[in-house]
Amino acid sequence: MKIVSYGVIDSSETIDSLITGTIGIRIYNIPYRDIGMVISGSDRSSMKVNNNDNTPDYKLVVEHLMQKFTVLPVRFRTPVSKKDILSIMENNYYDFKDNLNRLRHKVEFGLRVVWKEDEVKDWITREYKRGAYGKLKAYDPRGIKFIEDVFDKYVIEKEFKDMADIFISIVDNYLGKYASEKRFEKLKSKNLLLKALYLIDKKRQKEFKEAFDLFRIAPGNLNYTLRGPLPPFNFVEIEGMKHRDLINKL
Repeated sequence: MKIVSYGVIDSSETIDSLITGTIGIRIYNIPYRDIGMVISGSDRSSMKVNNNDNTPDYKLVVEHLMQKFTVLPVRFRTPVSKKDILSIMENNYYDFKDNLNRLRHKVEFGLRVVWKEDEVKDWITREYKRGAYGKLKAYDPRGIKFIEDVFDKYVIEKEFKDMADIFISIVDNYLGKYASEKRFEKLKSKNLLLKALYLIDKKRQKEFKEAFDLFRIAPGNLNYTLRGPLPPFNFVEIEGMKHRDLINKL
């Protein structure tokens, strides 16, 4: 029988548990030395890993495990056999142990910061032209027009990126002090100023959320969304393994 994995835990103890709120998922622990891989059977079509309808159940299982264990959310694209699992555990044992130690008692929070890109660029354009318009007009306007347009676009784009960096620094200076680790992606799509991931010690998550609640009402035309606490999907670092699934996306 093929099986579906949910994560590596810092325990080799026996688990045989039916997860409340799922489509009848019963989980088991495959032990290897002092750690284990939590799995369930996949002989039913509803348990296929690539079935998007199973994503909420996967999250429920991981959240259930987090109540008692440190969890590395390791999920494979296709069902595997017990022999495959044991081989993976043996080959990656020390990486798993390092990650379990690093992520113990920690959770992940995801932050999205959205702004109105067109309005920001319009404001920069107005301010730039107010101070710089006409500087190149002293030359032949027919010969310099193309250069002027290119130069204007360059300056405005640079000012836009500089302003983005300033806002991101302000956000991180306020929230980053609570994090053990963090990951940033900036200006990845229109209006998305920042997508940030923070690894927070469980003892500090209340402080972190309170700081966010204060920060989000500060003046400024920005919209903030925070998700978490979540399993630390984006902070598992296993060389050579593609371990993160789509559900870690903000």
